[in-house]
Amino acid sequence: MKLMAAQRLFQGQKLGYHEGRILFLGFGGVGQTMFPLFLRHIDCDLNKITVLDKVKRPEFESYAKTGIRYVVQDIVQNNMDQVLSSLLSENDFLINLSLNIDAEAIVKWCLTHNVLYIDTSLERWKTDPDELTPDLGERTLYTAHQKLRALAAPYEGHATCIVTHGANPGLVTHLTKAALLKLANDCGSPVAPPLNQEGWALLAQSTGTKVIQIAERDTQILKRPKMVHEFVNTWSCEGFWAEGRAPAELGWGTHEHTIPEGGAIHKEGPGNAAYIKKPGVSTLVKSWVPRGGNYNGFLIQHSESITISEYLTTADGSYRPTVYYAYQPCDAALASVHEMRGQNLWMHKKTRIAKNSIVSGIDELGVLLLGHKKNALWFGSQLDIVEARDLVPGQNATTVQVCAAMLGAIVWALENPSEGYVEPEDIPHDFVLDIAMPYLGPVVAHYSDWNPLQYRDQLYDQEYDEENLWSFENFRIC
Repeated sequence: MKLMAAQRLFQGQKLGYHEGRILFLGFGGVGQTMFPLFLRHIDCDLNKITVLDKVKRPEFESYAKTGIRYVVQDIVQNNMDQVLSSLLSENDFLINLSLNIDAEAIVKWCLTHNVLYIDTSLERWKTDPDELTPDLGERTLYTAHQKLRALAAPYEGHATCIVTHGANPGLVTHLTKAALLKLANDCGSPVAPPLNQEGWALLAQSTGTKVIQIAERDTQILKRPKMVHEFVNTWSCEGFWAEGRAPAELGWGTHEHTIPEGGAIHKEGPGNAAYIKKPGVSTLVKSWVPRGGNYNGFLIQHSESITISEYLTTADGSYRPTVYYAYQPCDAALASVHEMRGQNLWMHKKTRIAKNSIVSGIDELGVLLLGHKKNALWFGSQLDIVEARDLVPGQNATTVQVCAAMLGAIVWALENPSEGYVEPEDIPHDFVLDIAMPYLGPVVAHYSDWNPLQYRDQLYDQEYDEENLWSFENFRIC
């Protein structure tokens, strides 16, 4: 089935139609992957497409004679309305692949102007850095989502505005739902896909799942190594820097007995999340992926930790899994982060997104469900660089995974244009996966006997919670 779907997609099958204007905001690493996918699968008038970036990028040259317009413009707080109003109006589509444009501002603009919208992360203005927000709780994505939901509430029925829908956040929500259905089936209790949030929460509870790690290990290797004072990554360097220096953050499960050491739990709102008073790139946790095996990952602030944990909370509050992102980036990015930490978390002046210089490796990205009747289940994508280049020439495994999921969400928005504010959990998981799967390489489900105490440190004493195997503190690296 996957092969047939892939053949249809790569033959240029159109998956959606858009009559209005389209604005691509940003043409960096993800933008350069999303753009050819969009043109391959969305039927539209090329003369109605504009790409806007703050710099002129040579990668656009191959599109220069297609009728697509390229605008060099930096969107800031005092010109956003003017710029967007000159390029978009009701029923047009804004695909936001940029950085440093405030999420509340741009989402509200699209809702009030009835412009379709999608992004991969929640941003703030560059003039509003973390240094100006001394309260660590205010720097969290938990707080950002609470504010954005309140802002969007009056606009029910307006243009569909999808937030945080790339690979993670985005794709991993749909992988989580698919994994829960598989787990229930393999445990002898098959169920139809639930129809609402409570149904999914009860399904997760019935499986006994206590922890959901977004477990990602990137083993893509570069021919051209990272140089001193250069930040190298397989996706946005600045994006990784921004989320890596933010407080480590996670959805907090009902099986946890204590507040995370050195952290706090949000009291306002649904109270489903915790944060640690240190940056994500200084917070390590144990994790596991099928091909890469055991690894230590950064506990990086990510929206899926917040939205999945809240979505899988039962109405009576008796159940919620702990959810967080455990990320081991490629070797060059690891070295970049180590150098960044030595510079007090300041960003490098020189950056590079690795694409053509990658010689081998995969981005093994999935969800690791733990503590259930079968112990551990990893479900996800094992896309390697060779297949990624076959799928989208010139790109890498990481950005292809991001854009595969984004494509699915774009098609859903075109078919459902009046849904107002939307988070990934609101979109049918099978709809997105049907479109994304041909671009994800091998998608595998792998059961394991792995647990956080299986390979405990024998050289140094460390306290563990033997009675609560899946306690967060058992995953932390001291």
